[in-house]
Amino acid sequence: MRQLCQRLQRFLPRLCFAQAFPCLGTLLLAIVLSGCSFSLAADVTPPPGASDIVISRTQIASSLEDIYPLVPPDVLKGKAIYEEKCAPCHGINGDGDGPRAAQLPNSVPALSDLEVSRQAVPAQWYLIVTNGNLDRFMPPFPSLSDSQRWDVVAYALSLSTSSASIEQGAKLYQEYCAACHGVEGKGDGPQASSLAKPPTNLTDFAFSASRSAFDLYSSIVLGLPPSMPAFADQLSEEERWAIVAYLQSLTFTAAPEELQNAAMQATLPVSSPGEATVTATPAPITTPTPLPQGETRIGKGMIKGRVSNGSGGQVPPDLVVTLEGYDDFEPVLTVTTTLKSDNSFLFEQVEMREGRVFLVYTEYGGTTYTSDVAVAPAQDASLDLPLVIYDTTTDPSVIKCDRLHLFLDLIDESTLRIAQLYIMSNTSNKTLIAERPGQPTVRFKLPVGSSNLEFQDGALGERYIQTPDGFGDTASIRPGAGNYQVLFAFTMPYNRKLELVQPVSMPIDALIVLVPEGNLKVRSPLLRDEGKRNAEGTTYHVYSGGSLAVGEELRLSISGQPGAGSFSLSSGSRASLMIGLSVFGLALILAGIWFYRNTRVEELDEEPTETGENLEVLLDAILALDDQYQSGELPEEAYLERRAELRAKIKELKEKS
Repeated sequence: MRQLCQRLQRFLPRLCFAQAFPCLGTLLLAIVLSGCSFSLAADVTPPPGASDIVISRTQIASSLEDIYPLVPPDVLKGKAIYEEKCAPCHGINGDGDGPRAAQLPNSVPALSDLEVSRQAVPAQWYLIVTNGNLDRFMPPFPSLSDSQRWDVVAYALSLSTSSASIEQGAKLYQEYCAACHGVEGKGDGPQASSLAKPPTNLTDFAFSASRSAFDLYSSIVLGLPPSMPAFADQLSEEERWAIVAYLQSLTFTAAPEELQNAAMQATLPVSSPGEATVTATPAPITTPTPLPQGETRIGKGMIKGRVSNGSGGQVPPDLVVTLEGYDDFEPVLTVTTTLKSDNSFLFEQVEMREGRVFLVYTEYGGTTYTSDVAVAPAQDASLDLPLVIYDTTTDPSVIKCDRLHLFLDLIDESTLRIAQLYIMSNTSNKTLIAERPGQPTVRFKLPVGSSNLEFQDGALGERYIQTPDGFGDTASIRPGAGNYQVLFAFTMPYNRKLELVQPVSMPIDALIVLVPEGNLKVRSPLLRDEGKRNAEGTTYHVYSGGSLAVGEELRLSISGQPGAGSFSLSSGSRASLMIGLSVFGLALILAGIWFYRNTRVEELDEEPTETGENLEVLLDAILALDDQYQSGELPEEAYLERRAELRAKIKELKEKS
């Protein structure tokens, strides 16, 4: 176990493991005690007993806004992904009875169950597909693109939907809702202009992704003052749920019959007059015949892949690629090869023991690049493990902080601990490295008077080095949005109040501050009070702020005294501090997701406060849409429709300015 931890820790990105889990508990203690903090990013179900492995995603959105889809999910594509990735555990019909389900120590959620699906928030399911949930033995799926994750979420939501319910809901919608929300649900009904508040655009993906079926049902029952009346007395329970099913079908789901018909149409070839038409039948999903207990399939297979340069440069012809294999987390295989003329590599006659873990890696430009981790299949004796390398840059200005999270913790009457989580992006297409070996790639400035600096991952003299005004990180940083994070804590002397002044060393897009409720108050012209939120059983006061430029200062006025029962990161040991930091990181992520989910939708119905800022967001959305279309991820019809909507919003903003 330890050998695999140490090996993978060299290769894979160091991510805040707290962000990868929706729940912690004993898992955190196991992580700390095992000393293993690598990212095992693989589309596999971890074997029993692997609960001390940290599985975290390798791609994180640059902001919480990025979790919402720009275009409608493709439910039919999601069906194919579901059958490959999800059905082995969740079952082909989503009943939680897949062939692997019986091998897990916990029950698998039945996605088709109404109690499960009606409480499901699409954005939360997307995050679970992205991050995984090791506590429930569910892996992350880094091999899926953002659009593919939304596709499979949409299909999973459709497993509890019927055509009859959608059809009933469509008729009821036209009778009770269309006058305000419009025939197509876009908020443009004939009575919309007379309402105190414009009706919600029910086809907006951010709206539908952030609400469960139960949320929609509650709005129908209770209404939404001042414009939407309650329908509790006008509709039966069955009718309300039918309308909900129809509303979800506007953006996310499709009825099983529609999926079946679409799949049948996809198998019908186009034939010329007079030619015979042959209909292809999709191959049924098969599962391997179980072996007697204690026996494992062993065969020979091949592992192949191709190396590409994500910076657009050349791939060195003499690049050496190494394959490693692990059984029960112990190394059993190490083989090297060189690239072929087409930048591909091939390992033949590889012993494929069922359940064996494989990865490939290469060294380029002083940085190690690895593939996803794959597990030897039960039947197919071939694995594809592509590698992406990048050219290098020494310019630290390519790094920006998407979100800076702060947690304030009074240890005692004279000591304040401040934990900070930086979630950053390398905005270039090159890996950032240090100008000279042993020098930092990124520098962090600390307030004057800070002491007792500790890190969630590493220590001064190891990954991190001390600088005159703070510390630096020596890790190389690959291109990508939000894939570089640093979580650390330090203390400040405190006497009932503190004026915190911290220089800004990199651009910061957003700021979130959490304070345990009851013992501290924070004031700053940079911050907006967002009220109280509960995360993991602790009540926090949440503050949010806008952007900060390099050279500016983060200034906070902090006052208050220790309160009985307040949450604390400190209990005297490094292991306890690490657990506290991890809980803090989780609380920040939960608070950030809550904050975005609850403010984003409200902003859609409000007058833009800064036309330039909103215009920039819309322009960025069009660029992202263009990229998706050009890469083939988006059908032309959906692309043109969504682009027209975005352009219409831009025109509207310009007319108002």
